[in-house]
Amino acid sequence: MERLKTFTDKRGSLTLLEVGQDIPFEVARVYWIYDVPQGEERGKHANRVSYQYLVAVSGSIDVCLEDVNGRKYYHLDSKSEGLLVPPATWNELSNFSSDAVLMVLASHSYCQQTYINSYEEFLDFIKQ
Repeated sequence: MERLKTFTDKRGSLTLLEVGQDIPFEVARVYWIYDVPQGEERGKHANRVSYQYLVAVSGSIDVCLEDVNGRKYYHLDSKSEGLLVPPATWNELSNFSSDAVLMVLASHSYCQQTYINSYEEFLDFIKQ
Protein backbone atom coordinates (compact mmCIF):
# COMPACT_ATOMS: atom_id res chain seq x y z
CA MET A 1 0.00 0.00 0.00
CA GLU A 2 1.21 3.47 -0.66
CA ARG A 3 0.38 6.89 0.70
CA LEU A 4 -1.11 9.24 -1.89
CA LYS A 5 -0.31 12.93 -2.23
CA THR A 6 -2.69 14.73 0.08
CA PHE A 7 -2.96 18.42 0.80
CA THR A 8 -4.89 19.55 3.87
CA ASP A 9 -5.68 23.02 5.12
CA LYS A 10 -8.59 24.77 6.85
CA ARG A 11 -10.76 24.18 3.74
CA GLY A 12 -10.40 20.40 3.90
CA SER A 13 -8.29 17.79 2.14
CA LEU A 14 -7.47 17.06 -1.48
CA THR A 15 -5.90 13.75 -2.52
CA LEU A 16 -4.65 13.16 -6.04
CA LEU A 17 -3.32 10.48 -8.36
CA GLU A 18 -1.26 11.31 -11.43
CA VAL A 19 -1.03 8.83 -14.29
CA GLY A 20 2.60 8.03 -15.00
CA GLN A 21 3.70 9.12 -11.54
CA ASP A 22 1.42 7.57 -8.92
CA ILE A 23 -0.21 5.03 -11.22
CA PRO A 24 2.21 3.10 -13.43
CA PHE A 25 -0.30 2.61 -16.25
CA GLU A 26 -2.69 4.55 -18.46
CA VAL A 27 -6.21 4.39 -17.01
CA ALA A 28 -8.71 2.88 -19.44
CA ARG A 29 -11.56 2.22 -17.00
CA VAL A 30 -12.76 3.53 -13.64
CA TYR A 31 -15.48 1.90 -11.56
CA TRP A 32 -16.53 1.75 -7.94
CA ILE A 33 -18.04 -0.96 -5.77
CA TYR A 34 -20.50 -0.07 -3.00
CA ASP A 35 -23.62 -1.26 -1.13
CA VAL A 36 -22.06 -4.69 -0.67
CA PRO A 37 -24.28 -6.62 1.77
CA GLN A 38 -22.70 -7.71 5.04
CA GLY A 39 -20.84 -10.99 4.65
CA GLU A 40 -20.67 -10.83 0.84
CA GLU A 41 -17.35 -10.98 -1.00
CA ARG A 42 -16.20 -9.55 -4.32
CA GLY A 43 -13.30 -10.28 -6.58
CA LYS A 44 -12.21 -13.92 -6.33
CA HIS A 45 -10.48 -13.66 -9.69
CA ALA A 46 -7.26 -12.60 -11.37
CA ASN A 47 -6.60 -10.84 -14.65
CA ARG A 48 -4.05 -11.94 -17.20
CA VAL A 49 -3.22 -8.44 -18.53
CA SER A 50 -4.88 -5.67 -16.52
CA TYR A 51 -3.41 -3.63 -13.69
CA GLN A 52 -5.80 -2.26 -11.09
CA TYR A 53 -5.38 0.45 -8.48
CA LEU A 54 -7.70 0.31 -5.45
CA VAL A 55 -8.71 3.22 -3.20
CA ALA A 56 -11.26 3.01 -0.37
CA VAL A 57 -12.85 6.42 -0.84
CA SER A 58 -15.26 5.65 2.00
CA GLY A 59 -15.42 3.06 4.73
CA SER A 60 -13.18 0.01 4.82
CA ILE A 61 -12.49 -3.18 2.88
CA ASP A 62 -10.18 -6.15 3.48
CA VAL A 63 -8.13 -7.25 0.48
CA CYS A 64 -6.24 -10.50 0.03
CA LEU A 65 -3.80 -10.62 -2.89
CA GLU A 66 -1.95 -13.71 -4.06
CA ASP A 67 0.76 -14.02 -6.69
CA VAL A 68 3.80 -16.24 -7.31
CA ASN A 69 5.32 -14.92 -4.06
CA GLY A 70 2.37 -15.92 -1.85
CA ARG A 71 -0.54 -14.19 -0.12
CA LYS A 72 -0.63 -10.72 1.42
CA TYR A 73 -3.46 -9.11 3.36
CA TYR A 74 -4.41 -5.43 3.41
CA HIS A 75 -7.01 -3.36 5.22
CA LEU A 76 -8.06 -0.38 3.11
CA ASP A 77 -9.60 2.35 5.24
CA SER A 78 -7.98 5.58 4.13
CA LYS A 79 -8.97 7.91 1.31
CA SER A 80 -5.31 8.83 0.96
CA GLU A 81 -3.85 5.34 0.40
CA GLY A 82 -3.88 3.17 -2.69
CA LEU A 83 -3.10 -0.44 -3.51
CA LEU A 84 -1.65 -1.59 -6.82
CA VAL A 85 -2.85 -4.96 -8.12
CA PRO A 86 -0.63 -6.20 -10.97
CA PRO A 87 -1.73 -8.71 -13.61
CA ALA A 88 -1.62 -12.39 -12.59
CA THR A 89 -2.68 -11.53 -9.02
CA TRP A 90 -5.62 -13.32 -7.42
CA ASN A 91 -7.75 -10.89 -5.41
CA GLU A 92 -10.42 -11.40 -2.79
CA LEU A 93 -12.36 -8.45 -1.35
CA SER A 94 -14.22 -8.94 1.93
CA ASN A 95 -15.47 -7.32 5.13
CA PHE A 96 -16.96 -4.28 3.41
CA SER A 97 -18.16 -1.78 6.00
CA SER A 98 -21.72 -0.57 5.45
CA ASP A 99 -20.42 2.76 4.09
CA ALA A 100 -17.63 1.27 1.94
CA VAL A 101 -16.98 2.65 -1.52
CA LEU A 102 -14.06 1.06 -3.35
CA MET A 103 -12.83 2.96 -6.42
CA VAL A 104 -10.91 0.90 -8.97
CA LEU A 105 -8.78 2.31 -11.78
CA ALA A 106 -7.93 -0.29 -14.43
CA SER A 107 -5.39 -0.33 -17.25
CA HIS A 108 -7.71 -2.09 -19.71
CA SER A 109 -11.35 -2.04 -20.72
CA TYR A 110 -13.41 -4.97 -19.55
CA CYS A 111 -12.77 -8.19 -21.50
CA GLN A 112 -14.16 -11.39 -20.05
CA GLN A 113 -11.50 -13.51 -21.81
CA THR A 114 -8.68 -11.88 -19.78
CA TYR A 115 -10.17 -12.92 -16.42
CA ILE A 116 -9.23 -16.05 -14.50
CA ASN A 117 -12.27 -16.97 -12.39
CA SER A 118 -11.11 -20.37 -11.13
CA TYR A 119 -8.55 -20.52 -8.33
CA GLU A 120 -7.18 -23.81 -9.70
CA GLU A 121 -6.74 -22.22 -13.16
CA PHE A 122 -4.97 -19.27 -11.49
CA LEU A 123 -2.51 -21.61 -9.74
CA ASP A 124 -1.76 -23.30 -13.07
CA PHE A 125 -1.35 -19.90 -14.75
CA ILE A 126 1.24 -18.58 -12.26
CA LYS A 127 3.27 -21.79 -12.49
CA GLN A 128 3.97 -21.10 -16.19
